[in-house]
Amino acid sequence: MTRNSPPDVGQKIKALRTAEKLTLDGLARMSGVSKSMLSQIERGLTNPTLGTLWSLTQSLGIDIASLLDDGAGETPGGPEIKLTKAYETPEIQSADGRCTLRILGPIDLVSKTEWYDMRLEAGGILESEGHASGTMEHLTVLDGALSVRVGTSVQEIEAGDSARYQADVPHFIENKGQNPARALMLVLAP
Repeated sequence: MTRNSPPDVGQKIKALRTAEKLTLDGLARMSGVSKSMLSQIERGLTNPTLGTLWSLTQSLGIDIASLLDDGAGETPGGPEIKLTKAYETPEIQSADGRCTLRILGPIDLVSKTEWYDMRLEAGGILESEGHASGTMEHLTVLDGALSVRVGTSVQEIEAGDSARYQADVPHFIENKGQNPARALMLVLAP
């Protein structure tokens, strides 16, 4: 919906009616709005008057304001839940193929916030050039152990530990162990 276009109340009314398991005839009887008028409103063929909206919203148990808002993040049943199935989650691999990053964060936040499910095979290393100035990484090891190197600083991290470090300089995450390791990594840009 553009800023100057009216809200699609017809579709919202239809969704609410369907969620309540009401037929056109049932809502028409409850609201006093004719079945043909209701059908035209739902199909977007006519704009209802304020009085008609009042009758419909009272019958559906909602207020007019909720019907007229743009509904961002809302569905007739409550807040919207967006699901990404496991098979839809994108992955990237390190050059050596020993590190897999499942991209958990939404693509629209990538310039500010990124988070990953990281799996590092034994001997695997993730080398990163410095990110934007002020960027920090937060790494929590879930299984195994990892080593983080930033400049001359090195920190060993075991399962359950979290490390927070500057990521605007070259940094390395390595699995020096004999078993695979898994971690969650959060990258926050300023």
